[in-house]
Amino acid sequence: MSRARTRSRLPACAAFLVTALAAAPAAAQSVYAGVGTTGLSLGFGHTYSAQLGARAEASLVPTLSRSFTQDGIDYSGEVKSTRFAALFDWHPLSGVFRLTAGLSAGKTAGDFAGAPSTGSTITIGSSTVSVGPADRYDSRIEFPSAMPYLGLGWGHTPARGWGMHADVGLLIGTPKVTGSLSPSLSAKIALTGRDPQAELERELQTVRETTDKIVGLPVLSVGVSYRW
Repeated sequence: MSRARTRSRLPACAAFLVTALAAAPAAAQSVYAGVGTTGLSLGFGHTYSAQLGARAEASLVPTLSRSFTQDGIDYSGEVKSTRFAALFDWHPLSGVFRLTAGLSAGKTAGDFAGAPSTGSTITIGSSTVSVGPADRYDSRIEFPSAMPYLGLGWGHTPARGWGMHADVGLLIGTPKVTGSLSPSLSAKIALTGRDPQAELERELQTVRETTDKIVGLPVLSVGVSYRW
């Protein structure tokens, strides 16, 4: 699937729900804001009954910078997330407690640039070479664009006026790991008689053995709402 087609589908689930909410009776509607592991969120909701409701939500994690050192490589990177969600709430006891399910679409990824310490060595796959200032090993960890959501929460009831809400749940999906080598580092690996791309894949596989165990992104959030 092309990148253009993927991007065009990112807000599709939220857009569909907004259209449905706009067509619903103009009663027990709400706007809300929150903060949590998925960043800052804004949403619009409609309560159909004491037990059922639906929401459209957008969340944003501003660019977060992180630096760390691992296996002699100094990494610096950025983590970003922009997501849209269509959510459906069920209050089984017609109270504040609810179960929530839905679909989130967007982009959640971390890009890390690795610069090995000059004068040291680096092992990529089974190749160990000395490194200089121009040598780089970069990696990217990206979650799926579409991720189902399951969780439970409190709030978003039909009660009018100001209210509080909280959510605990999981965006389900395993991240994809990719990477690249600078031309200078690829050339040094090639001089050992090994294929740089094959060595890179072996190195990435060690990371994937860890990320393949990740089943999703945890969601913890709290916020305020106003219903009319």
